[in-house]
Amino acid sequence: MAKLLEKPEELRVTANIEGTPLTITRNGKAERVTRIYQQWRVSEQLFEQEILKSYFRIRTSKGVIYDIYRDTASNSWYLGRVCD
Repeated sequence: MAKLLEKPEELRVTANIEGTPLTITRNGKAERVTRIYQQWRVSEQLFEQEILKSYFRIRTSKGVIYDIYRDTASNSWYLGRVCD
């Protein structure tokens, strides 16, 4: 069952040069990304400005599956969904 967060939670993420996440830090606890299941991009228009988000469905070293994304305009990472 997946839980879509009402408000995305900001994450600290380390990524490689291509932008692929390697570790995420949530609630002060780091988790290593052990698998990437999917990767996709979404482009949205907001007040005539294009917003591009890079999404990843990942599994971490704790065995949890997350949908995370990076807002390319701010270069900030967010948690959008937790799957169990």
